[in-house]
Amino acid sequence: MNEKQLKPLLFIKRITTVGLIIGLALAIFSFFVSGISQGYFLSVGISIMVSSMLVFGFGMFLALIEELSQNNQVNKSANAYYAKNSSR
Repeated sequence: MNEKQLKPLLFIKRITTVGLIIGLALAIFSFFVSGISQGYFLSVGISIMVSSMLVFGFGMFLALIEELSQNNQVNKSANAYYAKNSSR
């Protein structure tokens, strides 16, 4: 992977880390909250953590698809070059 591909991955990694920390903090905080809002804090914390993991998964998937398509384009051009030169 080149640096152009690593920058978006690092950005996604940072956003996911922040989301997981916030979600975990809310989930832990929900155990100390009394009253009706306890379930609310727990569900919001878990939802933030799950959505952060989904963002990370989608980001990784898009980066892998981009790398695969670039490799496929390189292979097609190499195959076209060899097919053109081998017929002589």
